[in-house]
Amino acid sequence: MNRKAATATTALCLLLLACGSDALLCKIRSTTHKGPCRSNMNCAHHCVLEGRTGGYCKGFPALKDCMCTFDCSGGGGDGGGGGGLQEPPTIVPLRALTTRARRAGSPA
Repeated sequence: MNRKAATATTALCLLLLACGSDALLCKIRSTTHKGPCRSNMNCAHHCVLEGRTGGYCKGFPALKDCMCTFDCSGGGGDGGGGGGLQEPPTIVPLRALTTRARRAGSPA
């Protein structure tokens, strides 16, 4: 009986750990996309070329910016240094981003 309790406790702990680990996506303005953003697919293409996971258009219709997304849920990062005048990344929960992309007309 003791072994069953230990197995059940271990399974419960693993389940709780898996539920608490939401993926977080950060967003940052694209450095290669020029002009107003009119197509989520075009924006995502630019972002992937920059090494990001995807992208979407954000803002008012005539003034939309191309925002790139990338995983920022941990892993220690890729080192420091470099940079420039980019704004710091904003953390966005994956669920919220998916909802925004659907509202913006993205098929994702």
